[in-house]
Amino acid sequence: MNAIRIENLSKSFGWLKSRRVQAVKNLSLEVKTGQVYGLLGRNGAGKTTTIRMILDLVRPDEGHVHIFGKHVHRDHAILQRVGAQVEGANFYNFLSGRRNLKVLALVGNIETPEPRIDELLELVGMTERSRRRVKGYSTGMKQRLGLAAALLNDPDVVILDEPTNGLDPQGIQEIRFFIRELADKHGKTVLLSSHMLGEVEQICDRVAIINRGVLIREGDVRELLSDQTKLQIEAEPLEAAVQVLSPHWACRQNTRSLTVDANRDDAPHVVAKLVEHQIRIFEVTRQRQTLEDFFLSVTGEEENEDVS
Repeated sequence: MNAIRIENLSKSFGWLKSRRVQAVKNLSLEVKTGQVYGLLGRNGAGKTTTIRMILDLVRPDEGHVHIFGKHVHRDHAILQRVGAQVEGANFYNFLSGRRNLKVLALVGNIETPEPRIDELLELVGMTERSRRRVKGYSTGMKQRLGLAAALLNDPDVVILDEPTNGLDPQGIQEIRFFIRELADKHGKTVLLSSHMLGEVEQICDRVAIINRGVLIREGDVRELLSDQTKLQIEAEPLEAAVQVLSPHWACRQNTRSLTVDANRDDAPHVVAKLVEHQIRIFEVTRQRQTLEDFFLSVTGEEENEDVS
């Protein structure tokens, strides 16, 4: 069953040089129940705008959003099954973290007993700092408290906008583990946006790559990267190896080796070509392309317009 289904979603804001600035263009995707799903893109790619439309905080120009089969705008009650943290965490600075969670529960008409708040604070690593005023919190501490706030209503769907912003490496690792547990241990569906591709590669089951508001690629992380490999070859003479291989595969000569853009099935053919031309081979190593490499290959190097 799909937890989230987006159909032909589009949204424009204002004008730039006599034309509308389109943040999202005809975006369609599906997030299955129990998945950790990543929206990937540079800053300004349209990720936050998409999340805001999913939560019915921004009305799309065209298209529809369904959560568990319910149209978000027509059946607004379905959002009670959703918890979200969008564009950072904002709290009352004069209140403690614990008190902020209590206030949010009251405002949202969420029955949240004290043990539940204690549990959430422990989950996000904020127990010891929960009684301090938020004005003394670092960005990372606010992010952690925001995660706890998103889980107050024990939602089936958790939507997180750049959840690791402001965290140190240890904090990022902890939140990565926490997000995976939400899906694997607690059965929740997580939709997150991020530009930190290395982290997303370790968290997400499936990803959608968005560039200038357009869906570029979408799929299972392992499937997207399975054929995206390179061969690192140490051979002599190196210049001759490049001449032999370059008509068939893209090659880049390094100081003592060359990199060949070839998948796993091509490896025997690459080696055979070198042997055929009596080039000595010392080592052949297969390198799987990272999600960051793949992202750059499908989006190019262009800078995005200033939309979010």
